Amino acid sequence: MNHWDEKFDDAEYIYGKEANEWVKSVFDRRGHGKVAMLAEGEGRNGVYMAKLGYDVTAYDYSRVGLDKTRRLAQEAGVAVGTSLVDITEPYALPRGEYDISINVFGHVPTDGKEEMIRNMVQTVKPGGDIVFELYSKRQIEFQTGGPKDIHMLYDVGDLKQELEKHGVKVLSLKEAIVRRNEGRMHQGKSAVIQGHIKKE
Repeated sequence: MNHWDEKFDDAEYIYGKEANEWVKSVFDRRGHGKVAMLAEGEGRNGVYMAKLGYDVTAYDYSRVGLDKTRRLAQEAGVAVGTSLVDITEPYALPRGEYDISINVFGHVPTDGKEEMIRNMVQTVKPGGDIVFELYSKRQIEFQTGGPKDIHMLYDVGDLKQELEKHGVKVLSLKEAIVRRNEGRMHQGKSAVIQGHIKKE
């Protein structure tokens, strides 16, 4: 049982059952197409996308988290596929298969960031959308969720530089101070980086 299995091994949905506010602001009406959810955890965002009509697959390193994803989907009356993978491994996700990829608070060690971003971008088709919300390095000041290790947090300039290696158009990429109320793990004023990228 890895760190994330231990964290999710609780009847409670520790990040709640409601989708992330940034995801809801980008996807606020019914749609179609295939969606890859990276580091999906307990399934709240994948279930939201499935309820909008998308064909969703959740990718995560935690078997326990994926079990909870399937339970949440069943509770909501939707289907969400699941795949147990390490998103920091090369080719962890299929290339060019999805219309949309979404990553909400997918925090990994420094040496895994480059491959995670590559997977996030390369899994979508040309013209596909990449949407994410990640904690910025300023989140260390707030301590309202996310890693305590600043090296697992993100800098907007570094993210832009990394994304530009992959032939993308940046529609929106900004650091913002927001309030998050997501289960017991994300509570209060938070420093985040929100992105909406188009693969060219």
